[in-house]
Amino acid sequence: MKRNILYILIFVFYLLNIKCSPDLDFDNFFQDDNIGQTVTIKVKEYKTNLPISGAKFSTYYCTGFDQYIGCTEKILLSSCITDNNGICNCIFPEKSFEEIIIEKSMYWTKRYRQIESTNEYIIQPEAWVNVNFKTDVAYPSTSTFSIRINGELKSVQEYVQETNISNKIFTLFGNEENKVSWTLLDNSEILNSGSFTLHPNKFENLEYTLNY
Repeated sequence: MKRNILYILIFVFYLLNIKCSPDLDFDNFFQDDNIGQTVTIKVKEYKTNLPISGAKFSTYYCTGFDQYIGCTEKILLSSCITDNNGICNCIFPEKSFEEIIIEKSMYWTKRYRQIESTNEYIIQPEAWVNVNFKTDVAYPSTSTFSIRINGELKSVQEYVQETNISNKIFTLFGNEENKVSWTLLDNSEILNSGSFTLHPNKFENLEYTLNY
């Protein structure tokens, strides 16, 4: 009987230490940890298929879901950094997979909402253009540029106030065609518009004059 009481006291002491530990989540201690399979993945550069070293590859799973807007809260499960061959090992969620995020300096952050069947993932290198804005027209001080850069895999939108700008550096998609469309607006009225196309190499810095 004394031995049983001793075991009970030891178990209670163990639980209290777990509860007080700042590194453990007691509420989820006995729950499924959602750890799935460890997968060997490879990250490559768009078009060139060169392996990308030093890329951070992260997997997330969903912990909150809304039937209208989808996942409302996600949690990081695992991260790894690719080696010189663009390879690393990362854990994928066993359930409630949400997304993969790949990050690398001088590359566009890439999000995948599904797991690639080949375990190979593509990211796009950046390039840049310094746009010089030139005009002889006295446009309203409230006018704004809407500038859309369309790459081959994705597009980005930027807004710039016309009265506060003489030049601005925009990030492009390297090693691919960039179709740039611009519109000068004053509220909902279109004052001017146009487009141009750039073909930068990766990490290249370009200059362009936009006459409007």
